[in-house]
Amino acid sequence: MGTNRLRRAGLAFAGLAAAVAILGAACSSDDEQQQSVAEQPQQEQQQQQMMQAEQQDQQQQVMQAEQQDHQQQQQAVADAQQHDDQQEQQDHEQDQHDHEQDQQQQHQHQQQQQAMQEEPKDPIVFSDLNWLSSEVQTRVVAYIVEHGYGYPTELVAGDTVSLWAGLTNNDTHVTLEIWPAQQPWIDDLDEGVIELLGDSLDENWEGWVVPQYVKDANPDLVSVFDLPDYQDLFVTADSRGKARFVGCIAGWACELVNLNKVTAYGLEDVVDVVDPGSGAALFADLEGAYARGDNWLGYIWGPTKPTATLDLYRLEEPEWTEECWNGDQGCAYPSSEVRIAVNTSLVDRAPDVIEFLRAWDYTAAEQIDTEIWMGDNDETPDAGAIWYLQNQDAWKARVPADVAERVVAALADEG
Repeated sequence: MGTNRLRRAGLAFAGLAAAVAILGAACSSDDEQQQSVAEQPQQEQQQQQMMQAEQQDQQQQVMQAEQQDHQQQQQAVADAQQHDDQQEQQDHEQDQHDHEQDQQQQHQHQQQQQAMQEEPKDPIVFSDLNWLSSEVQTRVVAYIVEHGYGYPTELVAGDTVSLWAGLTNNDTHVTLEIWPAQQPWIDDLDEGVIELLGDSLDENWEGWVVPQYVKDANPDLVSVFDLPDYQDLFVTADSRGKARFVGCIAGWACELVNLNKVTAYGLEDVVDVVDPGSGAALFADLEGAYARGDNWLGYIWGPTKPTATLDLYRLEEPEWTEECWNGDQGCAYPSSEVRIAVNTSLVDRAPDVIEFLRAWDYTAAEQIDTEIWMGDNDETPDAGAIWYLQNQDAWKARVPADVAERVVAALADEG
């Protein structure tokens, strides 16, 4: 019985202990829960503080970036303003420099004009050879020399032979077309009499020709040696039963050359050589026959208006050799440069003109354009020279700017 009581007391005590344990656990859980609930506002506050700090950092970065952009913009504006100020200063200095140069050039121009007026210059005499290219070119150059360089000029008309003598005797001072192939006496001239300065006309040739339509109608007419077989094609009422051959003008070097060729080719009884009287008449004879479709035989050279505008056939001749040309001249004309020659007396007294003539480069195209204008308007070489100077600009590059200005000013008075 006592044992049972003890057992019941033990069980009661164990139950009591268990209840106490359960009650303690419950209390502990409530404390932790209360502590967790108490800690939660503090964490949220920390997170908010962190977010606010981040936002402040971001705002500060944005403000710093905006401040940097503003500073950069201000610096760019300042740099641009400085560049503009520097450019304006440079432009101002350049304008001053240009103005000073203009004043200096005007002063030099005035001095040159005054010197030209105060120091009379001796005339420069030009050989006025009697064919169109020379007539035009001589007037062009003489106009530039007189109005651009201030030298009085004179033109002396004549032919190749007479004006060669005039040049070597110092009766003329400038010849703008020397054809060395036809003037072999150049090689025999004593040194110091003339000086060859440069070239005139860049394309040149000489020969015997027929219109291309004559060649087309007579395919076997190829060379000068075929002329006996086609003599009747060129007979006219006044050619004494021979083929009419229009040759060079009396006094031209080619006059004698063509006569020598006739003899060398054995054509004395085949052709009747006719002197047309002038270069213009020679061109008119050829152009008139061509316009009518007539047969025509004769001498021509280029560059000229007829050779540029008409379809011509050059009769074949034996090839040129020096031995042939120094002998009977029974061969083709040589290709040769057309030269500018001056009497040496001009070298010392007109060095500026000598320099100009060395730079002169009158081309075949320029000459042909002028000849075509003259033909279309029935004008003279004097008018042709003025037209060339007023309508072609190539000559301006061959003279100093102040010379060109004076020539242009003179041309303005020509109308």
